[in-house]
Amino acid sequence: MCGIFAIIGGGQRSEAELRQITQECTEKLQHRGPDEFTTELAGDGWVALGFARLAINDPAHGHQPMRNDASTVFAITNGEIYNHEEIRRDVLGNRPLHSHSDCEVIIPLYETLIRERVSWDASQGPQALMEEIKPLAKELYDTLRGVFASVLVDLDRGIYVAARDPIGVRGMFVGASSDGAVWIASEAKALVAHCDRVEAFKPGTLIVGCRDQERATAFSFEPWYVPRFLVDDAWTPTEPADLKLLHDTFELAVRRRLMADVPVGVFISGGLDSSLVASVAKRFLAPEYVFHSFACGLAGSPDLIAARRVAEFVGTEHHELIFTVEEGIAALDRVIYHLETYDVTTIRASTPMYLLSKLVKQYVKVILSGEGADEVLGGYLYFHNAPSAAEFQRETVRRLRLLYTADVLRGDRSTAAHCLELRVPFLDRDYLDVAMAVDPHEKMCIPGKRREKWLMRAAFDEKIGPTRIRYLPDDILWRQKEQFSDGVGYNWIDGLKTFCETQISDEDLKRAPERFPYDPPLTKEAYYYRLIFEKHYGSYPSAQSLRACVHKWIPLWSDSTDPSGRAQRVHQSHTVQSCSPKFMDKNERMN
Repeated sequence: MCGIFAIIGGGQRSEAELRQITQECTEKLQHRGPDEFTTELAGDGWVALGFARLAINDPAHGHQPMRNDASTVFAITNGEIYNHEEIRRDVLGNRPLHSHSDCEVIIPLYETLIRERVSWDASQGPQALMEEIKPLAKELYDTLRGVFASVLVDLDRGIYVAARDPIGVRGMFVGASSDGAVWIASEAKALVAHCDRVEAFKPGTLIVGCRDQERATAFSFEPWYVPRFLVDDAWTPTEPADLKLLHDTFELAVRRRLMADVPVGVFISGGLDSSLVASVAKRFLAPEYVFHSFACGLAGSPDLIAARRVAEFVGTEHHELIFTVEEGIAALDRVIYHLETYDVTTIRASTPMYLLSKLVKQYVKVILSGEGADEVLGGYLYFHNAPSAAEFQRETVRRLRLLYTADVLRGDRSTAAHCLELRVPFLDRDYLDVAMAVDPHEKMCIPGKRREKWLMRAAFDEKIGPTRIRYLPDDILWRQKEQFSDGVGYNWIDGLKTFCETQISDEDLKRAPERFPYDPPLTKEAYYYRLIFEKHYGSYPSAQSLRACVHKWIPLWSDSTDPSGRAQRVHQSHTVQSCSPKFMDKNERMN
């Protein structure tokens, strides 16, 4: 995880002022990258760049901002380009680069795919030039397999290109100031004091802009990631499930995310998703590799019990954080500061992850996790209530589109707050292409026959899967979905609600629309979180645009508006014994 910061345009600040602003704003991101801190002004002050580095690949040489040999093209990227070796070989012809950092391929790709192919005819005007560049820029980012928040500036040509990965795994915000400058950063906290408007950079999109007209295209997000499931809302796939293809593409996704020159570990909640990640990853590591795993929860929580079983089965060096409700409540202020949201679900789930990440950073820099599986496969318990396969598909797509406001946001911020890089195999682009093209009838739950996410369970089941390998014990592989904020201990959410009842009066809640005219909170818990959010961000000129970035996580097809999985009728309170797959004969799972 790294922190990127850029100011492009404006031109009304002195060099000293520009350096000071860049220094101060990049410092607000230094938790994301404590290993190196760099700021740079380029192009007679047209561009100011800041970078806080977490050194993962080629730690000794992968410095940023990166530049070409002539120092006319600069780039800053927070990301992992998993196919950088293939790009070096197949696209760049093994041309020598400055380092073996995965992110360094972006500049030579720009030179090969854009700079050398555009006419750069000044007579055509800036708008025509932008239209010529856009399809080539889309080709550039479509070449990458990985996650990224990236900004590239070409000083000679007076253009900039910024892009974000398909699902928004890496944080990225764009802002604009009254002087016409465009501001870009990994987190909004680096922008809010200087911009009159701040927005989350839309996942799977890019921006192309030119000198003296920077703000004109600042929020013109051009989609570069355009799979059919995202662009055709009327499409319902009809492709039958191929368990071997699901198995193999997921294995590839996990293997890609082991790319690192520093230790890699794994979160294990004891549920299907993180447990599969741990099991598959362990098979690609050398026998002598010390693979650390981490779990957290209240004392005696379902996740802690299940995670111990997974760690023992997989063979990891396991670590636990047992926290109290009081410790979680004490962390809420810092959690909301890092998250930049007041969404109840995200805050509930982020707080345990934030606490655990403090322990993780003592052992590793890179941590694998299972985020994304529930969105791709319809794993949340409310999906049991989907009225049709078409609606099931549409809801998985909607959840994917909003991941950057919820679980992906949680994963990025909770870990980055403690200098960690989170990697999420279930959101691998090639895996998405396979899993999102499956007929949703084959993903749907059938009472007594198909448990949620049954396709992935079957693909890795030793008796009905394609490999006949035992990846996990049955009671873990077929364990019912337990949302993270529930699985860490049922008293966690109950304790939060009880605490907020003591902090917010009935009169406070009744008058919430007066205090918070925009999106007023409906519960005392939501009111308390909103107070903290407003304390940190409410006084800035761009506060309202940041509030507009918040999307509340609320289940569909549910009798309850509470986002907890326990609010769903199909939820079962868990012990290790009740996780057993005996609820269903294995032959029935395939029917």
